[in-house]
Amino acid sequence: MRRPVIALLGIALVLGLTGCGESSKLYPASKSEGVFFSVPTNWRALSTASLNKYEKESTEPEGAARQALVKWQIAYTTNKKLKVPEVFNLTAPSQPLVFARVRDLESSEINSVSYNTLRDVIVPVTQIIAGDDPSAPDFQILVDQEVVQKGARGVQTVYSFSIDDKEQTINQTSLMSNDRTTMYIFVVRCTTECYAKNKKKIEEIVSSFTVEGAR
Repeated sequence: MRRPVIALLGIALVLGLTGCGESSKLYPASKSEGVFFSVPTNWRALSTASLNKYEKESTEPEGAARQALVKWQIAYTTNKKLKVPEVFNLTAPSQPLVFARVRDLESSEINSVSYNTLRDVIVPVTQIIAGDDPSAPDFQILVDQEVVQKGARGVQTVYSFSIDDKEQTINQTSLMSNDRTTMYIFVVRCTTECYAKNKKKIEEIVSSFTVEGAR
């Protein structure tokens, strides 16, 4: 089975809380895009610059065109050895990996993006569930629900599947801006065993993802 690459960038601002004592969290954000979330302070960032550089140098078809649409992206992980290419493939991370991305929609996409489109931004969830791909790995949807925020709306889908005998669980939130010009993607994933061990923390991170919209 072909491993789909995350078709998923700006300037990241890591904001800390002010006041007494030190914050226990980092607050990655794009002020211009009105997007932010939180992760523990001991998580390691893979910078916007490093992610952009990798995509620009990619030989993937339409890679350059896809990169040109990206407005902001950043990744975080607890794995000190994880490399940038691992953000963009579907090998199951052994430790939690967070990826946030904001990209423009092409004119041809603006009127065609549906909730199913949003579900399919990483893997073709709807095709797999429909049984259209007989070579698809074992697949299970754990959560599928609408998400409505101030600046966007879409779906959160949590699902698990196996590649190379390793099962992973992906917690994916995909939203479209109210004016239908921008897509927001927020993904936390790791092996299913890792996900179960870190479920409370992962859900806390996912719940912190906020889209207020471009300013």
